[in-house]
Amino acid sequence: MRRPTLIRRFLPAAVLLALVPLVGSTVTAPSASAAATPKVSVTWKNSAVTSTGFRSTVGVTNGSGATWRGWTILFAYGSDARTFRDVRKVSSAKGSLTLAGLTARPDIATGATASFRIDSRKVPKAGTVPTSCTVIGAATPCSVNGGATTPGKPPATPKPSPKPTPTPAPKPATGRDGTVAVGWLHTATWTTGSQSSVSVTNRTALRLAPWRIRFTTADRVATIWDASASPTTGGFIASAPSYATTLDAGAATSFGLTSATTGGAAVVPTACTVLDLPAGTDVACTVSGVPTGAPVSSTPAPTPIAVPAPLTQPRAGRTLIAPYVDLGLWPTADLRTFAKQTGMRAFTLAFVVSDNGGSACTPAWAGFDAYRIGGPQDFHANIAAFQASGGQVVVSFGGAVNSELALRCTDPAKLQAAYQQVVERFGVDRIDLDIEGTALGDTAANQRRATAIARVVAAQAAKGRHLDFSLTLPVMPTGLLGEGVAAVRGLAAAGVRPVAVNLMAMDYGQGTRPMGAAAKSAAVATAGQLATIPAYAGLSASARLSMIGLTPMVGLNDTGEVFTRADAQDLAKWSVANGIEVLSYWEATRDQPCNPSIGAYMCSGVRDAQWSFAHAVVTGATR
Repeated sequence: MRRPTLIRRFLPAAVLLALVPLVGSTVTAPSASAAATPKVSVTWKNSAVTSTGFRSTVGVTNGSGATWRGWTILFAYGSDARTFRDVRKVSSAKGSLTLAGLTARPDIATGATASFRIDSRKVPKAGTVPTSCTVIGAATPCSVNGGATTPGKPPATPKPSPKPTPTPAPKPATGRDGTVAVGWLHTATWTTGSQSSVSVTNRTALRLAPWRIRFTTADRVATIWDASASPTTGGFIASAPSYATTLDAGAATSFGLTSATTGGAAVVPTACTVLDLPAGTDVACTVSGVPTGAPVSSTPAPTPIAVPAPLTQPRAGRTLIAPYVDLGLWPTADLRTFAKQTGMRAFTLAFVVSDNGGSACTPAWAGFDAYRIGGPQDFHANIAAFQASGGQVVVSFGGAVNSELALRCTDPAKLQAAYQQVVERFGVDRIDLDIEGTALGDTAANQRRATAIARVVAAQAAKGRHLDFSLTLPVMPTGLLGEGVAAVRGLAAAGVRPVAVNLMAMDYGQGTRPMGAAAKSAAVATAGQLATIPAYAGLSASARLSMIGLTPMVGLNDTGEVFTRADAQDLAKWSVANGIEVLSYWEATRDQPCNPSIGAYMCSGVRDAQWSFAHAVVTGATR
């Protein structure tokens, strides 16, 4: 599941053997030698083809003989690319698509391959494979699937000016190249200060690296997090944090601060200016916000939902009700507060991955150095307090961004120790493995993961402790893709069986359809697929169905499909009636309507009031 700025799917979202952490495309080790003729070779294979869309698995191999810095490719592509995994969309227009490497891993070593995935909608009479590719920023030729080679497009060489030209006086910004939109929300006020949550959305085609914004305000910054601040005449400058310096085109980020007010009243900055822009560019900056307690828009209030009695335990019948909570977001969710507001007694906490700034075998929430497991900011007190109140916690490893531990940690003993450390640190009896994107096709990592999990389960059993785990996989209404079936089969071969095959019932890319019905269809189809695996073949159809988990994305999905409040209530009722093992959703923080001060990855995209989806799930599960 991913976290949009971001398209989110397990993203925060929001789901596997989902302010944004640094992420990277999957890059294989360099081959023994580069291609004989220096060029870039693209392999483009389509799968999961439906009447309206398809999925493409793409590999970009650098055969240029030197490391390819900041790779970018223009594709002649007629279909409508909608969802991207492990790659960054730079721009798209009719008949073309420009892609680039992710921020944390923009380079491809000589002979190495960067792999990624794209979900597209079909366009009448358009091809589903690019007819050509063009390297941007270098003269290196490029070809798709061994076809015709297209010369690269090196950067233009500036012509020398015969004599100095006086610098013209600066003109007011017109926003010719787009706008950076800032949403400013006061979350608390007191006599001499206030606290604010600030969202920053890059609505340009430019990559801001690093981003810096000057704000005009009478208030003085006291403390700031997820950014840094420096005073300037008439206000202050907010700068990107060291762990997330780049703000890609179309992306969003956020930060928070407390301010010392003048005159006793908090104010929204009157203006903002984007600094350090590339020469010749023109970007406008807008800032909007509302005071605490004021309505965010004139849109009529959504129809209220009756608040049901909260769950008295994590399970309804035999079904565990455990929505995801993204601990990588700021402000961090207080689990006991979320439980009171939602009526939930269990949460699936996302995501533990490899530490981006440290050892490959060091587990950390969202890949942040500060959130290393065992460190002072690993949310142990938050989690322990929720557990002490009777709540159940499931820790989820992986997700759509960052690197799941088995991808980078290749030492079997250290990999086992990393999983074991998390289990013991939080005292959990259940974990979740959320493996998706190109990671799902990494057979070596899958084998390492299966072996390590089998050993952790055995180690816990030797201590007299039980450990369950679920395997969260992407799905279509027709069931798992071949990679998903192989992942389940691989775990069975390692001698372990997940208590649930949890399905990301979201982002199908098939146009408008009843999403609740699609989730049920996916569950029944996947239960049938389990019968083809020897470990499950002897089970009855109802027993296999009881091993299925369901995780939809509440509200607006990344592909435009909408999972409604009615879908949530109906799916919860169906899940309990059919003994589904676990019902979740991506993601608890998103269960609120959007406003200008909330990033798109932190709201549902529909008008339903805050906690409407949680209350619908509780209602459906208990009535």
